[in-house]
Amino acid sequence: MTQNVIKDRFKDQVMIITGAAGGIGKAAAIRAAKEGAKLVLADQKEEMSHETLAEIKKITPNVEFMVADLTQEENCKKLVDLAVDTFGKIDILVNNAGITGTPAPVDQMPTSMFKKVIETNIFIAFYMSHYAIPVMKNNGGGSVVNVASVAGLTGFPGHSAYVTSKHGLNGLTRNMALDFASDNIRVNSVNPGTTATPMYDEALEFLKNKREKAAQNGAKADESIVSGKTTSPQKRVATADEVSDVILFLASDEASNMTGVFVPVDGGFTAF
Repeated sequence: MTQNVIKDRFKDQVMIITGAAGGIGKAAAIRAAKEGAKLVLADQKEEMSHETLAEIKKITPNVEFMVADLTQEENCKKLVDLAVDTFGKIDILVNNAGITGTPAPVDQMPTSMFKKVIETNIFIAFYMSHYAIPVMKNNGGGSVVNVASVAGLTGFPGHSAYVTSKHGLNGLTRNMALDFASDNIRVNSVNPGTTATPMYDEALEFLKNKREKAAQNGAKADESIVSGKTTSPQKRVATADEVSDVILFLASDEASNMTGVFVPVDGGFTAF
């Protein structure tokens, strides 16, 4: 699918995107750059971050990239400060950083893994919003887009931490929308289904290894993890561009009367 780039849609607007080194975050950053945004990006994957920065600099000089672990609150504050010090304001925050963790039901989930997924998928969005929203208020408004998941709209057997975190992120989205509507700050979430990203590749490899190990032991793989509804009515995975298109629509003035909304981008996965 060819993207229909909207010239100057984000001209003079400052956009922060977390988890921007690859996948959905990178796709959103590249299109936003083409549409005039001034970008402040972050990820903890150092090599991928440098590659993405070099690619975006071919489009625009107005980009900064911070390599950091954003589960550390002070790094979120530094990222917001970087945006303000470099470009003077923040118009848009895309909370995209997230992990799936190692799938397991509650009785088999290490508490350390559960904590890591919650810290990454909820706390980063909280920290970033905590520091960015006062800046948006001073601007006279802004837009926050949280990248959740269809796992935040339904359940997936065996994915206790991930499902919990994405439901929590959608709850944070709705409450922030109510809290800041009078400040002209819109808050929405995008809920992708299966999307072709490095995270998806990692999940496929995990399931492949689990099935192979089970077969070697003469047993079935854990049905709570590898079975169940996995495809959409469209019977295909989404591209990162298809998801980023919706993120940037919600971030833009085209969605000026939308707040507190959970938008599925799932090929009909949650329709049945």
